[in-house]
This record gives sequence, C-alpha cells and structure tokens, in this order.
Amino acid sequence: LLVGMCMDNRKHLQMPDNFAFIIRAGGANLRYSEFKVSFAISVGGIRHIALIGHNHCGMVNLAGRREEFIKGLVESAGWTEQQAQEHFDQYAPKHEIGNEADFILNETHRLRERYPKIVIAPMLYLVEDNNLYLIREN
Repeated sequence: LLVGMCMDNRKHLQMPDNFAFIIRAGGANLRYSEFKVSFAISVGGIRHIALIGHNHCGMVNLAGRREEFIKGLVESAGWTEQQAQEHFDQYAPKHEIGNEADFILNETHRLRERYPKIVIAPMLYLVEDNNLYLIREN
C-alpha cells in the first residue's frame, strides 16, 4: 500500500510498522512525486494507493495567503521581499489545488491513467470529526 496524503500536521495515521509507503505533500498532490510513486510500485511492489486529502487545506486559495507567505519567508527564513515574492509567484500556481475533494478525484483519475494496474482509493479526512471518508465517484 502507498498512502499519499497532505503534509498537514493536524492528521496522523496510525499504522503498523512496515505496513505502507507514505508520501506526504501539500494537498496530497503527487504530481511532483511521481518518481517516488513509480519507485514504490516498481521496487516496493505496491498495488494499491490510498490518496487522502482533507478539508480546510492550506493549498486551497493560495493567492489569498500570498502576503502571509511572503512575510513569513522574510521574517522566518531571512529572505528578501523580492525573493519571497518571486518564489510565491513561480510556485503557488503549481501547488494550488482548488476544492479539496475535486482535486483528490482529479488526482485519482490522473494516477489511474498513469498506472492502470494500480487500485487507487480517493479519500477525504474531515478535520472537524477526525474521520476518514471514501469519496464517492460518479
């Protein structure tokens, strides 16, 4: 099993040791982790992926957090304002996910096309009730 999930610190899956490969990326966006997915499939022998998004994700409406992002890099990382602005402007569009459930479904379909023999389950974690739900597909 490969679990692809958000890097958010509000959720932690409890699993036995050696149970699953786990890739954590903002918004459970595996677009930029495909080599790791391919490695888990080809070398690790996984045949199933649980793709887990969550509500209230920070990768939704990134444009609305632009100033906070820039200020944080300037104050916490020692970047210049220009460096932080350029960094945000270059990478935010690649990492914006829009609606969480819709993104997980789209990412599920993309991964199924890329890896047709792999079973992929789209899931959504709700922060409010601490439960994990299978997203119904049409």
